[in-house]
Amino acid sequence: MTIWQRLRKMLWGILMILIGLGLMFFGEDAYMVIIGIFSLTLEIMGLRMLWFYFRMARHMVGGRNILFRGILFFDFGVFTGSLAWVPRMYVLMYLAGTLIFSGVIDLLNARQARAIESSWKLKTFQGGCKEVIAAGCLVFMRSGARVVYIYAIGFIFSAIMNIINSFRRTQVITID
Repeated sequence: MTIWQRLRKMLWGILMILIGLGLMFFGEDAYMVIIGIFSLTLEIMGLRMLWFYFRMARHMVGGRNILFRGILFFDFGVFTGSLAWVPRMYVLMYLAGTLIFSGVIDLLNARQARAIESSWKLKTFQGGCKEVIAAGCLVFMRSGARVVYIYAIGFIFSAIMNIINSFRRTQVITID
């Protein structure tokens, strides 16, 4: 990772902390903002993958995988944005489900990193925390304000993990 990439990741983490604190400040009124942030993030991620596919990945082995993931992320972003007028309980179950899925992916990546004797502890911690935050959302689903606070804490946690990862050295795997 270059210095500019590390700085950008750190600044993005600081911005995420500020957004998380703003979500906590507005409480239950920030429900629509959470849907907007989540939807916009998925759409941007999908568009970036599609851009990468059309610029470079179509010439790579496994490039179609990037195309399909880009389309899938963009579709999930549009779907999430359309959930603004659905009852809150369903939206919160959807958001908690995506958080659970993300935590499982982190835990599986940590397991794979451990198998190749790479650093895995931080990824395991991150996946476990995502699972706990999602469980908290499911437990307090009836209280909109509590769910917003839990998601804000999860957003701040994700920002702190971004900042920590910006200071870590990039690992290089060599094949002997």
